[in-house]
Amino acid sequence: MTLGIDLEQFVRDPYGSGIQRVLQQLALHWPAEIPAAFVVPVGGRFRLLEPQQAAELLDIPFAPRSIDVDLRELVRTFIEAQEGPLLGLGDLLAVHDAWLLPEVSYLPSVLERLEIFQKCMPVSMIGYDALPMTHPANYRFVPGSAGWVSEYFRHLTRVDSVICISDYAADEITGRLRRDLRKTTVVAHPGGDHLPQQSAESANQPREKQPDTPLRFLRLGTLEARKMPVEILAGFRQAIGGGTNAELVFVGRPSASDEAINSAIQEAIDEGLPITWIRDADDERVHAEIADADVFLSVGTEGYGIPVLEAIRLGTPVIFDGIQPAAELMVGRGAVRVDAIADDQFAQLFDGPVLQRIDQLRSECSEDDIPTWKAFATTIAESARRA
Repeated sequence: MTLGIDLEQFVRDPYGSGIQRVLQQLALHWPAEIPAAFVVPVGGRFRLLEPQQAAELLDIPFAPRSIDVDLRELVRTFIEAQEGPLLGLGDLLAVHDAWLLPEVSYLPSVLERLEIFQKCMPVSMIGYDALPMTHPANYRFVPGSAGWVSEYFRHLTRVDSVICISDYAADEITGRLRRDLRKTTVVAHPGGDHLPQQSAESANQPREKQPDTPLRFLRLGTLEARKMPVEILAGFRQAIGGGTNAELVFVGRPSASDEAINSAIQEAIDEGLPITWIRDADDERVHAEIADADVFLSVGTEGYGIPVLEAIRLGTPVIFDGIQPAAELMVGRGAVRVDAIADDQFAQLFDGPVLQRIDQLRSECSEDDIPTWKAFATTIAESARRA
């Protein structure tokens, strides 16, 4: 069996998202015993990449680069330099026995191809988190695209196999989208072992800081309404006004769905609040920021929460609230829930009783039960083969 993995959505819009992290690690850890070709568009045809080639391609958004570099151009240049079969659609159908769509995509070309392949062979998809009916604030669809958005979600209900990144995602797809429970729907937890690990000794030791040094809080990820960046900001503002000695670091691209989120953060910075916003961090910068933070914040709704695992693996304790599948997995191993959302008291994230236990929480950070990318990739591959 040869599995085709569709990467057109990445090629059209590469920017280092959590979903694209999944693609990167799929390619890096794809099991050799299950042959796969990562398929990218080249003009009107398609180039087949080996997993190693695909891993290099998918690493581009996460690697150090100038902020002015056009990622699409880097991706296009890389693909043009690769050797490998260049096929038309008919040949693409002929050489594959199964097909996988690993990204969320509303591109007509991707979805029309998925429709064609579904008539000829088993098709699988990876199921992600928030849906338009549960988190409409995250979605700003281009006029005229609603039909293709609907088509993507229709495919999630019809394909032979859906591999979800969490139980929450599986519940959303089977419950909200009404995917037939008799169809194959499985859960595979993404990993957190892609950043270089700190030594156990340095990870579990209290950071050497002067008594008047502010606690550094880090919030990493896309600035979407469901992840409550504005509410976190309001709680921080309240805590600082009450005399809390802290600083807040946002690491994430500006929101593409809600400009008010971007404006709120920038206004707080302009006011002089101790806030830093890093908009385009590569993996090297992410590693440094997590390692330097005292507390990692994850609040709101996450389909999974890969950054939570990154933080705990680097010895930075996690405070969370809301729907947080990855953080739930790590309770007692570096993660603790604070009921900020229910009580509408976001200031306690920065000035609550749990912060008195930072050193203890850091000592609890453990990677023993952190899911691995190798296990994730193996589950995806085996599920596609079973389909």
